[in-house]
Amino acid sequence: MDKDWFAHNKKIQIASPKLLYLGRIKVEKGINSLLELFKKIKKDFKLSIVGGSKSFTESSNINFIKEVSKKKEIIKMYDSHNIFILPSFTEGSPKVILESLARLRPIIVFEEIKHVKLNFEGIFICKRNNSSLEEKINYILRNYLRIQKKMKKNILPSKANFQKELIKILDGNFKDMNL
Repeated sequence: MDKDWFAHNKKIQIASPKLLYLGRIKVEKGINSLLELFKKIKKDFKLSIVGGSKSFTESSNINFIKEVSKKKEIIKMYDSHNIFILPSFTEGSPKVILESLARLRPIIVFEEIKHVKLNFEGIFICKRNNSSLEEKINYILRNYLRIQKKMKKNILPSKANFQKELIKILDGNFKDMNL
């Protein structure tokens, strides 16, 4: 990630939950499960789903947004929401986790992919049911500034750090070759 991801100049509104899912609209990504959970939530929670077709019906609290591919647009999506949610049943090392952490947006994942938390601050694990999800959302909003403060301590990979490490490795290898 380059410097644009780490530019934190947008003040976030936390009066009401605005969740974001950015990704493919596939069964294994947990989108159907997430939609079912949201149907059961009685509170004024908003969910934006970015990426893929509108094969689902929008409602007053669920908004489908066409695929976004430009970096500035993706950053704007993160910045216009206060919580990122990753409902997947399986994941490896999702880029959206790093993007959300770079934008200082707390993340909710379900127990099936709790391994993506690693040692990062700001990733919250909940059970795949509406009461656990509501509880986690409310906890995050009540403690938002404290959570963001902790998130600032995360060490995230950056393009600049990658380049520095690569140069160190290459320098070491060339020195060993006695050229």
